[in-house]
Amino acid sequence: VNKRSVAELTLSFMVGLCHNIFISAERMKRGEWIREGGQDLSGKTIGIIGCGNVGKEVIKLLKPFGCKILINDIEDRSEFCREQSAIESTFELLIKESDIVSLHVPLTNLTRDMINHNVLKDMKANAFLVNTSRGPVVNSSHLHRALVSKQILGAALDVFEIEPATSNKLKDLPNFISTPHMGAQTKEAQSLAANVIAEKIIQIL
Repeated sequence: VNKRSVAELTLSFMVGLCHNIFISAERMKRGEWIREGGQDLSGKTIGIIGCGNVGKEVIKLLKPFGCKILINDIEDRSEFCREQSAIESTFELLIKESDIVSLHVPLTNLTRDMINHNVLKDMKANAFLVNTSRGPVVNSSHLHRALVSKQILGAALDVFEIEPATSNKLKDLPNFISTPHMGAQTKEAQSLAANVIAEKIIQIL
């Protein structure tokens, strides 16, 4: 029930990273007037890892931007790909070709530390990483190293290995943005979730 809420946050991360919105806002607060407009999201190659409820919703929201969409999932998503003009891809090819890699997977033995040093080094130097799924899917120390060394251009996380993540050293990097695991916390998503839970309880009783 919260898929749209999480998908909207994901899209806002993508737009914000591309257009330097977050770092520019911080500079303005410090009295700095630096006009670095970044780049358009339109026309970029977006890699969606995990094409479940949220992943599908993100792809639908990206439709007006005319992006090339690559999908990697353990399930057969060929029918959805035909409907959305997306392309099923291997994990390795998606990582190498995507301008933005967006994660939408559950936390399992297969996905823990999925994004690590070996994966980050294969991403484009001008690529962004977005994670609104589960924190331990990304190895934060490896990501920190990749951002400091400019191995990738930037990253945005709503989730962390350890939460609250107030002491996470990633937060001090200028090419990193974060939110406190709030993707599903809009008033609309919370209200809908409460209604669905109430309906299920009534059905059981």
